[in-house]
Amino acid sequence: MPTLDLTPDRIVTVARGLISEHGLSDFSMRKLAAALDVNPMTIYLRFDNKDALLDAVARASLAEFKAPPADGTWSEQVRALAIGLRNHLIHDRETLRLLNDADRLSAGLLGTLDRGLELMSAITSTGEDTVAAFRVLFWHVVGSALVSAAFDDFPGSRSDIGDILTGAGTTHTHLAAHAVHFGRVDGDELFLRSTDLLIAGLRADTPKDNP
Repeated sequence: MPTLDLTPDRIVTVARGLISEHGLSDFSMRKLAAALDVNPMTIYLRFDNKDALLDAVARASLAEFKAPPADGTWSEQVRALAIGLRNHLIHDRETLRLLNDADRLSAGLLGTLDRGLELMSAITSTGEDTVAAFRVLFWHVVGSALVSAAFDDFPGSRSDIGDILTGAGTTHTHLAAHAVHFGRVDGDELFLRSTDLLIAGLRADTPKDNP
C-alpha cells in the first residue's frame, strides 16, 4: 500500500478492529503495522506514539454516540441519555478499557457533555450547580459501564454470602440478617434502578422549579 494512502483515519479504523478482535492487551504497533502492510515507523509519521493513537481510537469510538433527541419529560430525557451512553460504552468492552483516562472521555464526548449540561441547566440556578449536577450523572454512567463486566462473576447469591460470612470468622449482624435477600447481581437492573433514584435526587436537590 502506498504510504500516501495511509491516512490517520485508516490507521484508527484498523487499530479499532484489532483491539476489538484480539483485545487491548494483545495490541501493539508492530501488529498494527503488519495488518496495514507497512513498516511500523510509517505509523509514527501520523501518530507521535502509541498513546496518541489510542487517544484517537477512544475519541473515534466515543464520537459515534449521538445523544437521544429531546423527547418526553425532563426525567425521561435524562434517563434516555444515561441509558444510551452506558449502552454505547459497554458495546465494545475492549475499547471501554481505554476510557479509564478522563481526558479521553472528555475529548470524545463533547456533544454528550453539551446535551447533559443543557438538561441540568433546566433544574439549576447557577453554572456551578449545573456542572456539579451533570458530573453526578456522568460519572454514575461511566462508573457503571467500567464495572459492568465484573457483575457476571460478582459474589451475591445466598450461598455466596453464607460462605463469605463463614470464612470471615466473625459475625456481621446486618449482613447476616439480610443475606436471605441477596441474589445474583443484574447489572442492567441495578443501573436502571440507581439511575432513577439519582434523577429523583437531582430534581429534589435543585433550587429551580422542577421541569
